Amino acid sequence: MTFYIKNKFPKIPNEKFNRKQILLKENPNPEDEYKRASVTASLKKVKGSMTVEAALVLPLFLFAMIALIYMTEVLRFSGNLQTAMSETAREASVYSYPFKELTGKSSIGGAAGSKIMGAAGAKAVVIEMLGKDYIAGSPVRSGSGGISFIHSDILKDEMIDLAVVWKTDIPFIPDELRPVKIIDRARVRAFTGYDNTHGSESGSDEEETIVYVTDYGKVYHTSRECSHLKLTIMTVGRSEVKSKRNEYGAKYYECEYCGDKSSTGYFITTDGDRYHTSRSCPGLKRTIHEVYLSETGLPACSACGR
Repeated sequence: MTFYIKNKFPKIPNEKFNRKQILLKENPNPEDEYKRASVTASLKKVKGSMTVEAALVLPLFLFAMIALIYMTEVLRFSGNLQTAMSETAREASVYSYPFKELTGKSSIGGAAGSKIMGAAGAKAVVIEMLGKDYIAGSPVRSGSGGISFIHSDILKDEMIDLAVVWKTDIPFIPDELRPVKIIDRARVRAFTGYDNTHGSESGSDEEETIVYVTDYGKVYHTSRECSHLKLTIMTVGRSEVKSKRNEYGAKYYECEYCGDKSSTGYFITTDGDRYHTSRSCPGLKRTIHEVYLSETGLPACSACGR
């Protein structure tokens, strides 16, 4: 019996060859193999470089994020403190009048007014509003003891001026910059009433005198019933108006509202200095104002100001 075995290996020609030829047959382009080896080595270097950079940058990024979160908490506490200060200042303004003008009147204002009308009292009210536990967990250095109201003024120039100074330690900043000092302020006017005597402190009765003036008047009047405040309108011809004089000896000029030279007749008043072509002209309507004598700057009326 004869067996035939199929040769699975390629036939090698019967010619002489060396090891270099065999290698060339297996990899006809050795430069590609070199390039692949170079790229692989470069990738390993890049990965190593990225690992080193991440190790350096990541801590800095984390430090910056922690500092940013801390600053956000500082701003949040400052806003809450400002709100408490504003409410305290408004409450103090309510007690300003009895505290200032009615000293010893315990029935008005009472203990509440005495408690808040002072820097120490205002601080106690603010701390009570915020809560000691909240302040203890806040960025304030030394907790509630680190909040200072020493620069506050109560009822100075009739103002409630609360100025709070506190300090905080921001992380990851140089020691030379620590601690950071922060100032919050709330300022409102004290409710002490209004003095309508108008100048009574000067002791001058003249400043309290009320007089009457008109929009275009040249004098002030001490009586609203003065004859010069009662508008007296006269009719004159066109040829007469140039020669007419008012009671102060002044000429009459054309009205800015209704002046018309073509008219044959005009309307004038005894104390005015304009002539009018229409009786319903706004310049013929008299508006009387009540003012203080010190505000007029005008001489007295010859009829009622004597």
